[in-house]
Amino acid sequence: MNRTRIFLLAVCLIAATAFAGPETGVRGGNRDRAPVLSARDFDLRKFEGKVVLIGFWRGFDCVTCPDYIDWLRSMQTRFGGEGLLVVAVNEDRESAAATDLLNKIHRSSLVVIDPKGTLGAQHELEAVPSTFLYDRNLNLAASFAGYVHRETGAEEEAIAELVAKP
Repeated sequence: MNRTRIFLLAVCLIAATAFAGPETGVRGGNRDRAPVLSARDFDLRKFEGKVVLIGFWRGFDCVTCPDYIDWLRSMQTRFGGEGLLVVAVNEDRESAAATDLLNKIHRSSLVVIDPKGTLGAQHELEAVPSTFLYDRNLNLAASFAGYVHRETGAEEEAIAELVAKP
């Protein structure tokens, strides 16, 4: 009887560890990866006092998203010390499509998994990728639909202005 209980406990622990991989952001995940939340658990109000960049992207059917993820990473690196938080919202219905790009997101950023498009609907999303900038009081300060590599001057100028304000 004791052997059976120990065996069942071991199986449960192994199964729990298998499901707590890097995609979940829980114990056992990759510590070099950005924390991951579900859309249900994301609350913008928790980040009052920071400039928040919410970037919507997909790993599947988005040709410019790999470059967009690189840009998000560079924005977190460049402005993170000045109070910018990048929130990368993934809208893939299948997590496998996003896995490669998830590994490229800056570990100081936050990843939100939103396969139902809840946050996109709240933002009246017109295109993917898209960027929404919130000031330190969490007022929407700017939004940009789409992404064209090397044409991010307006976005970067808006970020610089927002982080410069106390």
